[in-house]
Amino acid sequence: MADQNGHVDAGPAGPPMEQVAGAGFPAPPPPIYSCTLTPELVAKAREELQEKPEWRLRDVQALRDMILKEQPNLRTRLDDAFLLRFLRARKFDYDRAMQLLLNYHGSRRAWPEVFQDLKPSTVKHVLDLGFLTVLPRPDPQGRYILCLRPGWFV
Repeated sequence: MADQNGHVDAGPAGPPMEQVAGAGFPAPPPPIYSCTLTPELVAKAREELQEKPEWRLRDVQALRDMILKEQPNLRTRLDDAFLLRFLRARKFDYDRAMQLLLNYHGSRRAWPEVFQDLKPSTVKHVLDLGFLTVLPRPDPQGRYILCLRPGWFV
């Protein structure tokens, strides 16, 4: 079951919910998603991702239901904005979005030292080496290009 923050516990089974302090009350609902896309991005999302604003919340709920049914012990955020990232990354294909979410959590478990305290200041020394750089100008479609140079600093 989801906790107060919308997380589902993936750890070993704990005490029954009745024995957990405050468990007699349902968790508050996750925050409602509010679309901040420009009209141009809404059109692009519709064309390239098959994202339909009128179906967006239905699709997020379908993925949420899939997680709760198929992965009841997965400790993950269940809020709309978080799940929407995985749906968009996989063009609203529920199965592929679910697999991406599982891969995401698998990576976080496999390499906790990489994800712990992950913020730009903690990887600044790597960025300063030139291993990773962003080209100075976007491409004709306005996208910025990230370049990786694995042998650059050796």
